[in-house]
Amino acid sequence: MKNFISICFILFTVSLQAQQLDQIGIKKGIKVTGGVSLANNFYTVSGMANRLNPYSYVLAGNVNINLYGVSVPLSFSYSNQNFAYRQPFNIVGASPTYKRFTAHIGYRNLTFSPYTLNGHNFLGGGLEYKGEKFSVMAMSGRFLKAVQYDSNNVNTLPSYKRLGGGIKLMYRNKGDEISISNFYARDMVSSIDSVPAKLGLTAQENVVWGISAKKALGSKFSLGIDYGRSAWTKDITAADAPKQSNSPLSSIFYLNWNQSTVVYSAIKLNGTYKFKLFSLGAGYERIDPEYRTLGAYYFNNDLENITVNAATAFLKNKITVSANGGLQRDDLNNAKSSKMKRVVGSASVGMNPTKRINVNLSYSNFYSYVNIKPVELQYLPNVQFDTLNYTQISQTINGSVAYKLLESDDVSKSIRLTTSQMSSSNKQSTAEVKKNTMLNGALAYNQMWKKSGINFGVSLNANQSKFLTSNTLYVGLGINGGMPIIKKKVRATLGLNGNQNYESGSIVAYLFSATNSYSYRLGKHQVFNASLRYTGRTKISESLTGRYNTNFNEFMGSLTYSYNF
Repeated sequence: MKNFISICFILFTVSLQAQQLDQIGIKKGIKVTGGVSLANNFYTVSGMANRLNPYSYVLAGNVNINLYGVSVPLSFSYSNQNFAYRQPFNIVGASPTYKRFTAHIGYRNLTFSPYTLNGHNFLGGGLEYKGEKFSVMAMSGRFLKAVQYDSNNVNTLPSYKRLGGGIKLMYRNKGDEISISNFYARDMVSSIDSVPAKLGLTAQENVVWGISAKKALGSKFSLGIDYGRSAWTKDITAADAPKQSNSPLSSIFYLNWNQSTVVYSAIKLNGTYKFKLFSLGAGYERIDPEYRTLGAYYFNNDLENITVNAATAFLKNKITVSANGGLQRDDLNNAKSSKMKRVVGSASVGMNPTKRINVNLSYSNFYSYVNIKPVELQYLPNVQFDTLNYTQISQTINGSVAYKLLESDDVSKSIRLTTSQMSSSNKQSTAEVKKNTMLNGALAYNQMWKKSGINFGVSLNANQSKFLTSNTLYVGLGINGGMPIIKKKVRATLGLNGNQNYESGSIVAYLFSATNSYSYRLGKHQVFNASLRYTGRTKISESLTGRYNTNFNEFMGSLTYSYNF
C-alpha cells in the first residue's frame, strides 16, 4: 500500500518548465515517451570488509507526457536502499511562453547579472518580454521561508522570511547590448520569534543596481563591462544613522539607512582585439570587501583579478597556439591578518600537420604567495612577532600524439601516446623546499573491423609518484575487445588488466582485474545487459605505506533489463 500511494503521488504530481502556449491546439493529441529499467546487482569479497551490499536492486524510470504541446517530464527510482522521485528542480513551477512573452510561476530562478540577481530560487511570479531590440524581465517572490529556532534540533538553522523583487531592462542592436537591473530584498523581522544572540542571525536588507554592456568597435575590437553597486544593511534593528555617501550613485538607494549599512562596488572589464594573424584580450575584475547581494547564494569578495590572453593560428589552422595569464590578490583594504597573491599562467599548442596526425601540448603554472602579518600581543606590547611567508608552486605538463595507421572502409587502426607531469612545491619562510611529483604515461593501440563489428585494443600504462615519505610506481598492461555473437544479436566484450605495484624500487603487489559483459537487444524497445567483474590483489612483500598488505578477491555482477517506449 505504501508503494502504491507513492506511485500514485508520482503520477499526479506535475511540474512544468518553459512551455509554448501558442502551440496548444497546433500540436494535437497526447504523446507519452520514456523508459523503465530494473537492475540487479550482486557482490561478494574475501580478504577485506564488504564495500557493497551482497544484493541490491534499482527500479528506475522516466516519463515525458506531452499534452497538446505542453511537456510534463517526470522520473523516479526505487531500490532496497532508498526511494527517490524527481521532477525538474525537485520543485513545482511553470514558465509558459506565448510568442515573445514568458511567465514564471511557482518555484523559479532567474539571472539579471553576476552582481545583482544571480540564479537564486524564489517562490513567486515573474514576467519576461523578449523583443528584437528591447527586452524586459521583472519578478517578485519569497527567497527564504521562515524557520523557527528549535533548541532541541541543532541541525535546523533558523531563518527569517525573505521577500524580494527586481527588474531588468535590456537594449540590443547589431550585436551591441546594454542593460540596467535593480534588485531589492528584505527580511521580515516578525516572521520568527527571537533567537539566541550567539547564533549571529540578523534580519537584513539589500538594494543593488547593475549595469552590463557589450560594444563592438569596428570588426576587430570589442569591449564588455559588468558593474554592480550594492547597499547592504546587515541588521535592520540597528540604530538609525544618516546616510553616508561616497558616490553620487548612493542617492538611488531606497533602503532604511542605519549604523550597519555599508555600500560597496564590483566591476568586471574585458576587451578583445582581433589582428590579422592572432587575437589579444585582457580582463580586470575588482570586488570590494563585504560586497554582497541577497540575490545570490554565495559570493566571493575582497579580490582583484588581472588577466591577459592571446591566440593565433598558422598554416590554415593546422597549428593553433593560445596562452593566458593572470594575477589575483586579496586584502584590498589591508585589513586582514594575512595577504595572498596568486599568479596563474598556461599555454597550449595544437598541431594537425596531416589528417592522420594530431598533436596537443599544454602547460600550466599556479603560483601563490601568502604573507601572514606581524601581530603585537596586548600582554606583550613591546614584542612583535615576525611575518610568516608561505609560497606554493604547482605545475602541470600534458602531451598527446594520435596517429591513424590505417583508415579504410574495412578496417581502422590507430595508436595514441599520452603523458603528463604534475609537480608541486611549497616553502615556509626559510624552511627547506618540499616538492611532490607525479608522472603518468600511456600507450594504446586500437583496431576495428567495421563490417564484422570486431574491435581489439592493447595498452601500456605507468604512473610514478614521488612524495617526501614515499616513492611508488605502477606499471600495467591492458587488453580489451568486443564482437557480436549469436547471429549478431548479442554484443560481447572482454577486458583484462594487470598491474605491478612498486615502492622504493621493490615490487610489493600484483593487481589484476577482468570484466566480461553481454548486451542483447530484443526488438526496438527492450535491452538485456549482463556483466561480471573480478578484481584481485596478491601481496608480494611488506608495503611501507600499508596500502598493499592484504590479499583479496572481489566479484561484482549485474543483470539489467530496460524498456523504452
